Amino acid sequence: MLRSETIIHDRYRIVRLIGEGGAGAVYEAIDLHLSKTVALKQTRIPHSRILRSFEQEARILSRIQHPALAQVTDYFSEADSQFLVMTFIPGADLGELLEQRDEPFSVETVLDWAEQLLDVLEYLHSQRSPII
Repeated sequence: MLRSETIIHDRYRIVRLIGEGGAGAVYEAIDLHLSKTVALKQTRIPHSRILRSFEQEARILSRIQHPALAQVTDYFSEADSQFLVMTFIPGADLGELLEQRDEPFSVETVLDWAEQLLDVLEYLHSQRSPII
């Protein structure tokens, strides 16, 4: 895990950990060149075949432009980690929203979310090289 205030790739200053899983973590960071907040996704799988796959995935993701998806703006490898730099989208995640509530979300709200998710899936599947 990267510590707050760590500078990575001589460009991104870590602000805080947003979340982490088995293979990596996502951080809020400041792009020191552009003076803007970004999301920095770290994947810790040091293997040359994985690295080639990561670079290909980064190029594909950088071409995706949908209002419901974070835009990938850069990628790099450092030490034993690969990083995607993405648009930072502020706000609470679903887990936090659930913790703040005393009751379930309305059916209308859930159906609206489902419609948005289906729109994203349709967009991804309709790409020249479909993203499954």
